[in-house]
Amino acid sequence: MSTDMFYSDKLSFERVALLPEQQRGRIYADVPLNFFASLDDLKTYVVGLKSLGVNVLLILPHFLPSFSAYVVKNYEQPCALFGTWEKFAEFMLFVKELGMDRMIDIPFNHADWQAENLKREWFKNHADGGIEAGADDEDADRNRVRINWGAYILDNGNRELQDYWLEKVIFPHVDSMHVNAIRIDAAWGLDPAGLKRLVQETRKRNKQVWFLAENLGMAKLIKLAESGIAAGADRFFNNMYWYSGGLYIPTDIYTLYKRSKGLPTCTIYSSHDTLMPAMKACARQRSADVKGLNDKAIVRKFVDQEKLHSLAQLSEKDRQAVITHMKLDFALAALMSSDLMFAAGSETGLFERIDVLRSGPAEFARGIDSDLPAFMSEILQIKAAARIFNCEGVVIPFGSWQPDKTGVRGYVKSTAAGQHAMVVVNNGRQTATVAMPKRLKNAAKLMVHRPEGAAVLPGKPAHLTLAAGQVLIITGER
Repeated sequence: MSTDMFYSDKLSFERVALLPEQQRGRIYADVPLNFFASLDDLKTYVVGLKSLGVNVLLILPHFLPSFSAYVVKNYEQPCALFGTWEKFAEFMLFVKELGMDRMIDIPFNHADWQAENLKREWFKNHADGGIEAGADDEDADRNRVRINWGAYILDNGNRELQDYWLEKVIFPHVDSMHVNAIRIDAAWGLDPAGLKRLVQETRKRNKQVWFLAENLGMAKLIKLAESGIAAGADRFFNNMYWYSGGLYIPTDIYTLYKRSKGLPTCTIYSSHDTLMPAMKACARQRSADVKGLNDKAIVRKFVDQEKLHSLAQLSEKDRQAVITHMKLDFALAALMSSDLMFAAGSETGLFERIDVLRSGPAEFARGIDSDLPAFMSEILQIKAAARIFNCEGVVIPFGSWQPDKTGVRGYVKSTAAGQHAMVVVNNGRQTATVAMPKRLKNAAKLMVHRPEGAAVLPGKPAHLTLAAGQVLIITGER
């Protein structure tokens, strides 16, 4: 156990009963299928995810790809890893029998211009050569650039295309392939009425199927979530990954909380869309070297210039420092909202960002052994023992959240039911003092949480001392 990382102050901790499974949030593993050379390899990995605390397997698009999983060539054939729909169904049954939800990722928004079984008139602006899908982004030099994805935008307002999605893609998966959850890729770009029909018709077919709407991006969160909210999606990403000290992201999260009437959201520790936690942590460890660099510039510095591809290339001292930063980031992410997502390989410290065009078994093998998985499991046990960590609330961040800053960072979370929590870490190199928020000082009872249980915090102190590399988790009720 990583007990030295958790605040204790000689308190007497007692085991706490875990919440019933139906009251716990979803823990997603975002799994690129290209990481695995065989189905047996994938199954072995999924068993490991289950033991870690994952209860939702989210696989990247499993359809026959063009040159990328997100540029689909044929929605009616599986990728080479599965080969046949029978093998895919057998795999999903395997996951179901482990007690995990089975989520597929469907690119409704775009496809290969030459995709089989899709009519040309189902693409937007098809008479004039179509519209290439993509998004505005920032390059390593902070220039605004257009990134095209090599796919073309589909017209999901087309009723005939909606019928195709339902009859040829969704219904077969939920009827006979043991799929019970669907990630709506790029939900913000879909026709709201068309998406609503897909959701409603699927629920008529199978009430147990639930939908997660992707609404990631640096634009205003609520604008990206509007289509998913209108369609009746069950859960959303909350964009806390993008928070770096500004004010608008927390404001947007609150707006999403109110607009969706408190539906569950997912905090991203990592995904295939984002910088891997190991590289983020390494950048923080070397903040003097990367000060002011954006994510792409950090990749250029570490991977292109320094040829750094794995934490195994670091010294033991630097490697341990990076792992500590990763642990502290995980604690913050895991306890923030109902759900949590992390990308496959995060637990082994994969360093390079996932490339859906290139990353494969060789890249996946660059992970290292450490006590990070054990720490992640401990945090997920803490999460599973307290209701406030498995529901939505108002989250107010404080401290040093900028990517190149170290020191105290954390947040206070409050629910409509009068529950409060403070999660705070010290990723600096010196002892730090943390002020007790007023709403917690006014609570009837304060509890400190560690892997072995919870303990009453006596006296309601105004300040607490946090050692370097330490985690403090407190809950209180009025």
